[in-house]
Amino acid sequence: MQEIHLFTEIFPINTEVLPELTTYKLKVSGSDNVDEIGYALCYRLKTKFRGHWYWAEEGKYLLTDKPQDEEAMNNYLKELWEKREEVFRSLETIKMTPAHKASAQGIANFVAKALLDDVVPVINKSLLQHQQKRTNYFINLKCDRRGWVIDGHPAVSISIRSELEHKDDLAAYAATVQNAKDLIGLHVLDKTKPFESSMEITEIVGKLGEDGRREKLLKYDTSSAMRQSIENAPDDELVVKTKNRYDYISSVLKIKIRNTDYARFGISEGLQIPADQRVKIIVSIADIIKKTKFVRDAYASARKEHEHLFITKDEIGYTDQLKIGNNQKISPRDLFSGMKRNGLYKPSNNKQIRIAILNMMPQVPLENLRNALRENLGTQLEYNLLQSGEIMSIVQPSRAKLEVAIDTLEEKKPDIILGIIPESNYLPDDEEWTLYDDLKDLTLERNLQSQVIVSKNVNNSYIINNVVLGILAKTGNVPYVLAEAITYADLIVGLDVSRRKKGNLPGTTNAAGMARIYFANGELMRYNIREAMLEGEIIPPNVLRGIFPRSDFANKKIIVHRDGNLPEPEKEVLMKWGDEINATFYFVEVIKSGCPRLYATMGREKVIKAPKGSIFTFGETEALLVSSEFPDSFKATPQPIRVCTHPPFPLKDALHSVLSLTLLHYGSVRPPRLPVTTYYADKISSMASRGLRPEARDGKVPYWL
Repeated sequence: MQEIHLFTEIFPINTEVLPELTTYKLKVSGSDNVDEIGYALCYRLKTKFRGHWYWAEEGKYLLTDKPQDEEAMNNYLKELWEKREEVFRSLETIKMTPAHKASAQGIANFVAKALLDDVVPVINKSLLQHQQKRTNYFINLKCDRRGWVIDGHPAVSISIRSELEHKDDLAAYAATVQNAKDLIGLHVLDKTKPFESSMEITEIVGKLGEDGRREKLLKYDTSSAMRQSIENAPDDELVVKTKNRYDYISSVLKIKIRNTDYARFGISEGLQIPADQRVKIIVSIADIIKKTKFVRDAYASARKEHEHLFITKDEIGYTDQLKIGNNQKISPRDLFSGMKRNGLYKPSNNKQIRIAILNMMPQVPLENLRNALRENLGTQLEYNLLQSGEIMSIVQPSRAKLEVAIDTLEEKKPDIILGIIPESNYLPDDEEWTLYDDLKDLTLERNLQSQVIVSKNVNNSYIINNVVLGILAKTGNVPYVLAEAITYADLIVGLDVSRRKKGNLPGTTNAAGMARIYFANGELMRYNIREAMLEGEIIPPNVLRGIFPRSDFANKKIIVHRDGNLPEPEKEVLMKWGDEINATFYFVEVIKSGCPRLYATMGREKVIKAPKGSIFTFGETEALLVSSEFPDSFKATPQPIRVCTHPPFPLKDALHSVLSLTLLHYGSVRPPRLPVTTYYADKISSMASRGLRPEARDGKVPYWL
C-alpha cells in the first residue's frame, strides 16, 4: 500500500515581516460588555485613522499597526461621546500600553482578521468563478480566516465553505411577502461591509420616511457607501433591526440562506466539496495570501520541521473493534452480520419486544417497514416481536388527536411506540414547537419509549437498520460495547448545559444540565438531568454536584467530555467537589465547529480524504482529530473535531477516549463524527430545558436516540 502523508489548511505566520504592533486597554464603567465595545471601536478607529485594528477578545485589548498618541485618542473619544451612541456610553478611556506585548494568539488573530483583510477583494474575485447560479439563489464559496497557535507559534487557517445567497436583496424580497413580520428570523449581511458576519433580523422598525428615521440613521458614524444608500432610499423603504440593536434600511442587506431556511425558499441542495477540489481552491487562495509574505507553506507531515505535530491512531492505542455476544470482536462494518451470528452483547431477559405503531401519514403504506422489522429483529436476531394492537392512524394530526391515540396505545402496554411522522415535523426546533415535540412530550411524561421515523424513509434499509438499533437500545438491550475497555479511567461522562432566557424575567435563564455516564467499556450506566434558574452564565455549584452525585462518582477516576468550551468556574467547582468525594476529574473539551480540515496525499499527486484517526497536534494540550469515516461514494471532506485536554490528563488519552466513543452510538450503524458522550448533546439538553425529558431525573434508557 502506498504511503499516506497528511497536510493541513493551516499556515505558519512569518513573524519577521510583520509591522510593529501596539496595544491599548479600554476602561469601561459598569457591567457593559467590553467585547461588544471593543469590536465596535475597531471599526470606528479604522474608519478614522486607517491602518489595521483588531480587538483581542482573549486578552481584552486593542491591537494596531497604526498607533495614535494620547491626544488624538482622547479627541476621538470625545467625538464618540458627543454622538451619544449607545454602545460607547460606558467607555471612559483608551490607553496605550507600551509594556504590554501581544500574545501569540493575538498576533495570529491580527494577521487573520486585520492584515489579510487587504487581500479579501482579490480572494473574493477569485472565488467568484466558482459561483453556481440557481433560479432564485446563488451558491457562493466563502473564505474563512482564523488565527491559531501551533507549537507556540502564531498561524492562520484558510478554509472555504459553501453559502447560499438569495438573488434579491432584503428590500426586493420584502416586497414579495404579505406580512413584513415574516422577515424576522432571517439572517442578513451588510453589503457595504464585505467582511461582516451575518446578523439576525429581530424587529421590523417601520418605513424610512416616518418618525424621523432617515435623519436618525444619518447621524450615525457610517461609511460613505452606507450614507449614500440612506440618502437615496425611498421614504417607503423598510427599516429593520438586527441583533435587537442595529437599524438598517433593507436595500443594503442581502439574505444569507441557512439550512433552516430551505423550506421557506423551496431549496433542496447538497453542498459537498470533494477533497481534491477543495485543496485546489485553497491553494489558489494561499497563492494570493503568500504574496503578502505574511505566511509560509502549510503544515505537512512530509516536512521534517512539521512531522512531530502529526500522530497516528496507532500511537494513541485506538482500535475500532466492538464486543458483541459470545465475547466476539467485530468491526462496525460487520455489525449486523456479527450480531446475527453471535447475538447482542447484553440482550434483554425475555428477548421480547412489544411494538405499537402510530402512523401520522396514513397514506404511506407500511408493509415493507413491518416486514423489515420482522426480518431484522425476529428472524435474524431471534426476538419475539409482538404488535400492540392494530396500527393506529391519525388523519391531519394535532396535539389533541395525538394525546388520544397515545392514551389508547398506553393501555396496550407496549415496550415502545414507533411513530411515523411527516418530514416537516421531524426534528425538534429550539423556538417552534412541532409535532415531533408533541410526540416526545406525551410519551416521555407517561414513561413510554418512542422511536420516530420520517414517512419518506419507511422503505430505506439504512434508516430501518438505525431504527432497529434504537428500538433495541430503548427496550433494555445493550447491542455492543468496546472490545477493549478504557484503562485510564473508571467512568466517562458527557456534560452539556442548555440555557434558555425567561421572557418574563429579564436577566434570568432556565438551564438544564445533563450528564451521560458510561462505564470504561462504553456501556451506558445512567443519565442525570438537573434544572435550575440562573442569573448570569455560571452553573451554580449545587447543580453541578447534583449532576455528579457522590453515590456514582466517589473514589472514581472520571473523564468529563464537555460539549464545547468548559468555563473555568465550572471546572473549579468540580475539582473542589472531587476533593470532597475522593474523585479525580479529567477534563476534555470536544469542539465541533470552526475546525480547519486535514487532507491526505497518496503517492506523488493524488489528494484524498484524511482517514479516520488522522491527528494534527497544536501542542501538548490540543489537537485536530478526524473522527469520521466517509465511504468513497460520499463526496464531502471530513470535518475534524478539536480536542482540548486540561493538564495533567495526557492529550493522547483524551484523543483515545474521544475516538473510541465515536463507536458507541446506538442510533446509527455508521459511527458518527462525535463521541457518544457529546453526540446530539446540545439538542438533548435543549429539549430538557423545554421540558422534553422523562419524569425521572435519572435513568438508564437512552431515550434521546
